[in-house]
Amino acid sequence: MSGAVRGHAAQLGRSAVGRASIPFWAAGIALVATLVGTLALGGFDQAQTVPERLEAGGEVRTSLYTVSVIDAHRADEIEEEYVEAEDGEVLVVLTVRLENLAPYPIGVGSSADRVSARLVNAGEPLLELSGADPASSARVWRTDDSSGGVVLQPRVPAEAQLVWAVPVESVADGQVTLDVYDAVETRGRVILSSDAITWRRSDLAAQFTLDVAETP
Repeated sequence: MSGAVRGHAAQLGRSAVGRASIPFWAAGIALVATLVGTLALGGFDQAQTVPERLEAGGEVRTSLYTVSVIDAHRADEIEEEYVEAEDGEVLVVLTVRLENLAPYPIGVGSSADRVSARLVNAGEPLLELSGADPASSARVWRTDDSSGGVVLQPRVPAEAQLVWAVPVESVADGQVTLDVYDAVETRGRVILSSDAITWRRSDLAAQFTLDVAETP
């Protein structure tokens, strides 16, 4: 029995190195070379989303909200809102139009009804000045002089101003970049509120390059 097994193994060995097996070995070597080359070039890496490049006047539509930048400028103070830049800082003021695409209200600068949209003033905000290193949290208010926090109702566009205090050198070239991130809706991640909703940022959807001339 053992002799038969040895004989069969010897036959397989001769077949593996025989001339008839050469095409199979060549195909295998070519396949391995292709896989190695693909891995070296990152062929199996997850595709990266290329952010859209926009200027003032453009609009970005994500899965949960839209944003367009109407105006951008810099200032030392905004008297009517009692906001003033500290020494070595300047205020970057963006007037934006926002629309909430979700079926529930969201707050821009804070949570609303157990919904944390995290548009600004979060560890990973959906709207962020790129490389500006703000000195404090963003200030947010409506442009229609209404008081209170900015809450966006579903499918109702609203204009608001977003204001960051940043180091003067951040706008030395007269421009700022606003990063706009897409978001993923997650539910039940808060221990005491299983029905809480949180928007967590995902891909960088777009970047606005904005001129920030000083207010006359």
